[in-house]
Amino acid sequence: MKLNCTLFILIILFSLISCSKQPENNNPFLHIKIPVNQLQQINMSDFISDFKAVKLEFTDESMLHSVRKVELFDELLYVLDSFGAKGVLVYDMNGKFIRKIGSAGRGPGQYSIPQDFLIDKQNNEIEILANRTVFHFSLNGNYLKDQTIDFTGINFIKSNKSYYFAITGKEDYKLTKTNLNCKRIESYLPTNNNYENGVAYCCLIPQESGQILYRPLRRDTIYSVGTSEAFPYRIIDFGKYKFHLNEFEKMPFIEQAKFLKYGKNTDQCIIRNYFENSHYIDLVYNMSGNFYEYILNKETGTFRHFGNETLTDDIIWQKDARWIVGGDEEYVYFSIEPYKYSHPKLLRRFLESFTNDESYIQELLHETSNPIILLAKYKKL
Repeated sequence: MKLNCTLFILIILFSLISCSKQPENNNPFLHIKIPVNQLQQINMSDFISDFKAVKLEFTDESMLHSVRKVELFDELLYVLDSFGAKGVLVYDMNGKFIRKIGSAGRGPGQYSIPQDFLIDKQNNEIEILANRTVFHFSLNGNYLKDQTIDFTGINFIKSNKSYYFAITGKEDYKLTKTNLNCKRIESYLPTNNNYENGVAYCCLIPQESGQILYRPLRRDTIYSVGTSEAFPYRIIDFGKYKFHLNEFEKMPFIEQAKFLKYGKNTDQCIIRNYFENSHYIDLVYNMSGNFYEYILNKETGTFRHFGNETLTDDIIWQKDARWIVGGDEEYVYFSIEPYKYSHPKLLRRFLESFTNDESYIQELLHETSNPIILLAKYKKL
């Protein structure tokens, strides 16, 4: 009898110990404290170990205004330009223009302002979100079908036979899940009548594990989206420099626009760009009109934190010319805009780091040109 009681007690103790350790192993929640005003003097080569540069061909059919999103699939770059080319353009890894997916208009397979796109790798399709509609194309650009949605979706993603849409306007929720016929199943994060125009840049972030991350506009919380709920997954803590969201929401729309555009967020930090993969978190934030970047190695806990005044850009040679437009498990994708370079010598220095083709260099120096897509590999910090 004593043996049975002892065994029973040991089983209970083992269960309690196992349960107490479970959250530690399976709850990857992070509270990230940003050391605002504690910036590191750093070279760009201190955190970028290698890169590939792809100059996108400039033709009458492939003129780009600005790059909103980039996907790399099967050695091709899919580039979304919502306002210039107004479509998804496809390039090979040498930058040669291959095709445009769809076209502007109101006919079958035509759209006006595309907001987002995704590549369905299982079905070899590309899907474009525009005009409250999901347009389906083959990877060769052939129009297949379209599906309408009854809300204004800005970003979307497909996972586990469902769509997830980030929505804007006078909606009751910020995030909606639908079936593959675009019919609502679940909604997440109620707006409580605090309606917003627009969503955060690339606010839905797929992970290698199949997890979906969501960043609401001007919030410091990153959510993990489950099958029936969205829960806090990352807290970005700026301390006393936290953005005063409640005060901002009470401003008239015109004052909000001025506040954001002219750097009036004195001593308040606003996240402008966020990317995460299995290895790194990379966020860009703005304070008082200046941009700062924080890169965290999730495996070691080490980080790099810098601003324009503390960064020596010894790779791109133009601190303001890059912007995160996507990434994967190996690379972070940046869009480099040649026109932002303050001097041709700096642009030449960057170009000479990956090509010795003088005619190509001259083309970028003296003619109108498309952005350069930089695929950067981060070092183990």
